[in-house]
Amino acid sequence: MKKIGLILLLSVLTACAAIQESVTDNENEVAHSADDLMVVDCLLPGKVQQLGQSSRFITARQPVKTTVFECAIRGGEYTAFDRADYATSLKIWLPQAQVGDAEAQAYVGEIYEKGLGLQPDYDLAAVWYKKAAKQGLTRAQINLGNLYEKGLGVEKNAITALNWYRKASGLGSEKLEYASTIVATKELQNSLAKLENEADVLRQYKAKNEAVILAKKEELRSTLGTPNSLNTDGALNVSDYSPPTIEIIDPPISLTRSGPSALLRSAVSEREVIGKVDAPAGVSQFVVNGETVKLDEFNLFFLNVPIESKRTYISMNALDNAEQSVGFDFSLYLDTAEGSIASTKRLEVQAGTNISSEKYGKFYALVIGNNEYANYINLKTAVADATAVAKLLNERYSFDARLLLNANRYEILSAINDLRASLTEADNLLIYYAGHGDLDESNEKGFWLPVDAEPGNSANWLSNAAISDQLNTMKANHVMVVADSCYAGTLSTASVARQNLNLSDADVSSWLDVMSDVKARTVLTSGGVRPVLDAGGGKHSVFAKAFVNALESNTRVLDGNSLFVSVLSDVRRDSIAMAHEQVPDYGAIKFAGHEAGEFFLFPKTQ
Repeated sequence: MKKIGLILLLSVLTACAAIQESVTDNENEVAHSADDLMVVDCLLPGKVQQLGQSSRFITARQPVKTTVFECAIRGGEYTAFDRADYATSLKIWLPQAQVGDAEAQAYVGEIYEKGLGLQPDYDLAAVWYKKAAKQGLTRAQINLGNLYEKGLGVEKNAITALNWYRKASGLGSEKLEYASTIVATKELQNSLAKLENEADVLRQYKAKNEAVILAKKEELRSTLGTPNSLNTDGALNVSDYSPPTIEIIDPPISLTRSGPSALLRSAVSEREVIGKVDAPAGVSQFVVNGETVKLDEFNLFFLNVPIESKRTYISMNALDNAEQSVGFDFSLYLDTAEGSIASTKRLEVQAGTNISSEKYGKFYALVIGNNEYANYINLKTAVADATAVAKLLNERYSFDARLLLNANRYEILSAINDLRASLTEADNLLIYYAGHGDLDESNEKGFWLPVDAEPGNSANWLSNAAISDQLNTMKANHVMVVADSCYAGTLSTASVARQNLNLSDADVSSWLDVMSDVKARTVLTSGGVRPVLDAGGGKHSVFAKAFVNALESNTRVLDGNSLFVSVLSDVRRDSIAMAHEQVPDYGAIKFAGHEAGEFFLFPKTQ
């Protein structure tokens, strides 16, 4: 029976590249090269300017990011996208950055952060980001915040990171605090320890947690020995492992003067808290308010916290197998000023809203579904997934959705390029991709595989970096990519502004107004950087089924992070039933021009 189960599992893991034994005939060559549609750093020639009646002069050459085709038409200088490196990119942007151009300074910072064939230089990246950030460039502020969040080129500081994210978002209202996915680390724990006004109940919870953790440490020592020395009895060397972290996925948490807090706008009787513990040495114990909490197969936790007073305190501690621990304390604050009706229902059955999408621009979608591959095993559900998503966006969410089935590399790039040329700064774009994906293990880069992709030859592969470059040159205000393929998670590396699900219509309108002023480039992936299922949802993939269900059942303005939270639970449940580890992810797309905004979907008003 185990052998049969393994064969069935392998048969549905086909959203990852599996080589087709028999190769079909080559298709007719397309009219134009797909490489002409790739984005490059282009140095345009100077313009001839008239000075008075008898004098002329040539302006300085202008650096831009554009396609190979457009750069050549305009007489620009560029290096082929697959040959560009550290030196060629700096040649384009560094002179402009040195004279104080904020956008050029941000691009120079990104060049140093990417490395482009060399080791990334995060120190220099931070220097250039700071120059641009001080001039108010939101793109640079977001990138700088990301460096502080990860401790790259600067001293790791989650508080400073959130401050830069908030500054980039432009949030000013007291009710619209910048909230992000909080990752509790030792550094954040020490910073928050300076807060003096802890409630007695929180102290009691922390004491209970510490007692449980101490007992577990003594148990580990008696079983494994001292973790700080190498030995042969199974003990772990603490220096080999990073300390554990606790990530709060939902609800959104803001760092306030009274400590980390999540604001509840409705009078609920309980609130689900979703999070994840990451421990390279393995999780030994996870404690919440003095009680041991069991994590699932993915180290996720789903807690139903009773709301019995205006402020509910939550204290968490995680201990790894190397006796390293981290704690995080926050509160759920109940604000019932809007007089909301008590409810414990999830996102999909919240009350509807009267907010119209008209003032937030037009909505477009490019929906791609690839089943039939020339050189890889065919997929079963990608076309059905894409068809259902396009239909739903057109009929329920007023999108102008273009459906692209079994598309090769040129067709995908051509469709994206058409949108790049036609969309305005008032428009919104959703790109949905269902198909094969692959990972280059030498550099951890992910790829979409069009139907003409060949194993071992990346010429017709479409890298996540190339997709980011395309999105970076688009005028569209808000763009979200939804990728149901293997290793799509390599698109996402940055934090996203978030807001509580239970806002009033007035607060949602304020939130939308703020977010509409800053660009968004976000991505929802079906399984992070892991292989994902091609079945499990009937005629759809596990992810597509959850995605469609979330959109069908929604009745109000839906932001990307709330959509992610809704999809996460369903994908987790169904993938566990199929004995496969798949956890969706959501975040900002790095190097694509993200400026702290968020993507929103508006259901049609009845």
